[in-house]
Amino acid sequence: MKTEQIKRIKFIGFFIFLLVATQSCVVSSLNPLYTNMDRIHLDELNGVWQGNEKDQYIIKTIVDSSDLRIKGKLDTRSSFGSDEIDHDNIKKKLKEIEKKLDAKVKIPKVNKYYQITMITEKDTSVFDGRLSNLGGHYFMDLIPNDKHIEDKISGSFIAGMLVTTHGFFKIDIKDDELIVNTIENDDFEDLIENKRVRIEYVERDNGVIITAKTEDIQKFLIKFADSKMFNDPDEALILKRIK
Repeated sequence: MKTEQIKRIKFIGFFIFLLVATQSCVVSSLNPLYTNMDRIHLDELNGVWQGNEKDQYIIKTIVDSSDLRIKGKLDTRSSFGSDEIDHDNIKKKLKEIEKKLDAKVKIPKVNKYYQITMITEKDTSVFDGRLSNLGGHYFMDLIPNDKHIEDKISGSFIAGMLVTTHGFFKIDIKDDELIVNTIENDDFEDLIENKRVRIEYVERDNGVIITAKTEDIQKFLIKFADSKMFNDPDEALILKRIK
């Protein structure tokens, strides 16, 4: 099998998703790698990226305004669709409301995350991504998009048995190139056997699932962020920006 095809399989298998009969050859986690303290958002990730096998990855910023509560009917839709918010228009309308009420309108923090659509010859998958800065390194936490999963398994008896796991990736951005690295089972098992790391995990079929708390996951990632397993050009998935 070609090296690029293997990278593709690793990348896809890392997300697909679950404790049930996983065949993934990379490590995932029950808990997220991020907290609200270390989460960041880079708009330069937005766009269309392509691998050597012509697979495409569409990255789009989504604004989570589910906790936004403002009295008054505001049209927060931009010309790009209802998932994006025209911040300038909101500020303008808020000032109008504040002037009428003669009071300051307090808005809860609006969180951004990424919606990543992966398009291959055989299938399309959608994931939600959240980026963290851990020790000066970018790590992306990905989980399957709830709506996409519901559509995929709607009516299936196994729906209530599925437990979503978190995939995490070290991200390096160089101009119009996105370099993505994951943790493989072999690398993780070598660390355990050589007693270079102590972290809670379980083995499931051919996969390893970390069960440690977020804090311990972060310490692990920071410790090995500069190691070869997160910086191997022969194993990395390299994506080129095409739009």
